[in-house]
Amino acid sequence: MSSQQQNEESQENSLNGDGTPGLRYIAARLEAHSTRIEALEDERAEVRKEREALRGEVEELRQEKEDLRAEIERLDARTDLLSLVGNSDEMTAKQRRIALIQHLKKAAEKERERGRDAKASMNKEEAEAALKYPDIDRTTFYDDLRKAPRLVGKNDVLWYESSSGGESRLKLNLENGGLPGDVVGHRRRNGGE
Repeated sequence: MSSQQQNEESQENSLNGDGTPGLRYIAARLEAHSTRIEALEDERAEVRKEREALRGEVEELRQEKEDLRAEIERLDARTDLLSLVGNSDEMTAKQRRIALIQHLKKAAEKERERGRDAKASMNKEEAEAALKYPDIDRTTFYDDLRKAPRLVGKNDVLWYESSSGGESRLKLNLENGGLPGDVVGHRRRNGGE
């Protein structure tokens, strides 16, 4: 006897005298469906867990991508600044002032990344360190700090505060506006603007 014939005979035996399914047959079918439903619910729960894990991975990858972009921009800006510093023997007063402004801009952007206001300042010693050019007379540094705001032309964005205690500072506040493109060197690699 084939399995199909056994199945048909089993179904016939499970029918009541009037041809309707018997209680045992209905209970067995219900049990089979319940087991299948439980298996599908377990499978669905596993799929949900996997989906959540994948979402987490995608979010981690997005964050990593943003971090890498920020690092590339930082390195590009540093490369530009280092090329200026590398040529510091030949730097004009304007180039030194632009380099100081760019240094302040990077410091202010770091503050913004940390969730604080995009502000930064520097004194004469910090200007010397930024330019890595100790052979310049100290009055030249003060002159550069004092005249740098002229390149920006917005006294609420970049200004010089003179202090009699020797703590005169060049101050930048990007919260009040941006810097001109010719000062921050908006050129990008790979044909970008």
